[in-house]
Parts: sequence; C-alpha cells; structure tokens
Amino acid sequence: MPHLIKNALSDLHSNGWARLQLPDASALVIQQAALEIAFSLGQPRATRHGGALIDVLIPTDTPSANPRSLSARYGLSAFPWHTDGAHWSTPPRYLVMGCLVSTPSAAQTLFCEGSTFDPLNADGARSSLFRITNGGNSFYAAARGSSDRYYRFDPGCMAPVDAGAQEIMRAIDLFEPAVEQAITWQAGKFLLLDNWRFLHRRGAAMRSAERKLLRVTVMDGSNHG
Repeated sequence: MPHLIKNALSDLHSNGWARLQLPDASALVIQQAALEIAFSLGQPRATRHGGALIDVLIPTDTPSANPRSLSARYGLSAFPWHTDGAHWSTPPRYLVMGCLVSTPSAAQTLFCEGSTFDPLNADGARSSLFRITNGGNSFYAAARGSSDRYYRFDPGCMAPVDAGAQEIMRAIDLFEPAVEQAITWQAGKFLLLDNWRFLHRRGAAMRSAERKLLRVTVMDGSNHG
C-alpha cells in the first residue's frame, strides 16, 4: 500500500488531483490511510470546532441535514460547484476523501479546474464582495484574493453583497464545464484534491443514498487559517 499512496501523492502534486484504490477495503484500513495521506500533505484540521479530524459524509435529505450544510439547502439533489472551507479565512489546501460504502448507482463526485470558470478569473472576482457566514466570525471577501493563491466559492456560506458578486453567483450556477472529472465510488477508493485549484460537487443522490465517504481537510504547511 505505501507505493500506492506514494504514486497518488506524486499525481496530486503534478495534476492537482489523484485517485487510488486500496486492495483492503476494511473500514479501519481506510481510516488509517486517510489520516496517513492527510498528515503527509500538511496539517489536518477538523471542520467543526472540537470535532474529529475525519468527517463522515452521507447523502442526507433536507429535514435531516445539519442546518449549516449544503444538504440543508439542496437535500439529495445535485450540489452546486464549490470549494470546501470557504468560510475560513484561508481555505484548506487539500481534501482527502475515501469511500467506506457505495453502490454503482450512488452519487458521483465531480470536479473541475477553477481556471475554466470564467466568472472566477475575471477582474470582478477580485473586487466583488461576498459576506462569508461563519457564526460569530463572519467576514467579507472576494472569490479571488489579490495573491491568486486560491478560489473561494460556496453558495452555502457566501452571500453576494454587490451586483458583481450576484453576477458571479448566477454565472457559476449556469456554468457547464467542457471538461470535468468524475469519481464513481466504491469501497476503498480515494480522491485527493487540491482545494485551492479545483471546484467540486456531489451529483444527485436520489437514485441511491447508499454512499458513505470519509473526508479530511488539510491546511497548507503551517497555515492554519
């Protein structure tokens, strides 16, 4: 297994994403691999204060969802394009996702280069403001920072403040990428994703909610956001 992880990390650094399939799909091995990969990339960070480093992601209908999650708004329908951790001052650099349980008809994970989203690469993306909801630490920010290190976009926590931000939100909602990658999940499969470079979304889960993923978010080096 070490060589599988090593090759996947090489692909991630070269291409911004990588996939791998573990030969042992037991829950313990998948959990251990998720943490091993995450710590090799940087500093894992819990997505909720006081929470575990590993999140468990299960398609959930709207009434049962966490009120602050995308599921609360979209339920089992397809999710919008987004980056994870957009509500943090600095979003996590990497996402490590591993599958515990899935069926052939379960929702795919789709991802696409942020550079292909014209609204996120126009000058307005650096000046148009969104209000970022983060409890008592809410703030204002653009979808692109002046350094251009990362994209920040998540309609679940970002509300447009001006006309430019409203247009960005509308344009991305209508955006259909010419090229996108898709992961069809099965137990033991992993997706490693550069969250600064790619946007992603979950496909519709109405056909089957039998999908359980583990996710670890990883900060870039010493940057804890």
